[in-house]
Amino acid sequence: MAGTRTTPEPGSLFERWDERGLAVACLIAVCGSLAAALFGLSPAWQMPFLFTAVYAILRALVPLARSHRELAGLSAEVASLRRDFDRVNTSRIEHYPDAASFYQALTDHLVHRGPRHLDTWYMRIETPDAFSESTAAFADYFRVVLDWARAGGSVRRLFCSGSGSSRGYADWITRHRNDTRDLHRYSVREVTWPIKADLMSMAIMDTTAVFLAFTVGDRVQGMRIEDSEAASYFKAYFDRHWENARDVPRTP
Repeated sequence: MAGTRTTPEPGSLFERWDERGLAVACLIAVCGSLAAALFGLSPAWQMPFLFTAVYAILRALVPLARSHRELAGLSAEVASLRRDFDRVNTSRIEHYPDAASFYQALTDHLVHRGPRHLDTWYMRIETPDAFSESTAAFADYFRVVLDWARAGGSVRRLFCSGSGSSRGYADWITRHRNDTRDLHRYSVREVTWPIKADLMSMAIMDTTAVFLAFTVGDRVQGMRIEDSEAASYFKAYFDRHWENARDVPRTP
């Protein structure tokens, strides 16, 4: 279009003058070398011309100014992509191969991440005392939850006594409720499921993280899902069971 001007690309003006200066320097280097050879000048006089020639060769092989600008642009693009990826990929999943690592991660999250509310259910045939005898990390976690509740944390704890549970399971829940009767933000309910197997246990930290434990025989494996949307699904699932569970009242 008539009358329009093309805006020079940033750095192009400098590069044109740089290239012209380089051509002049090359010409001076050649002429200086010839003059030094013809008139038998000392080698010291030839050093500036030699350095100029070396710089000219390197500058021709490696376009320094352009490469620096391209690398800076590439670095900015990588940083932008990383920010976009972090915004999209907000979920984090971590797997734990055994009970020790799983309950240690639970304890660390509760202590160091400082959630305000914990929804948790214990879905095993044996009582927590029986499980803690074989898994020290679970005993530590169970104790930390009580300490955290005494410090002001809010807990809803749901216990499941299946048809294969021992007769002492109900008695254990009653004793546990009596032992925690001073914790006014610590609620306990129980449900009964007609199944002779350990079910999936879970712990929901606020609405940000979910810990899931799967028991097969004597082996426990687990995972942590850090995702607010996934946590809200599990919380709604937990709420449904909590509403239909039996309350375990505190004794006077």
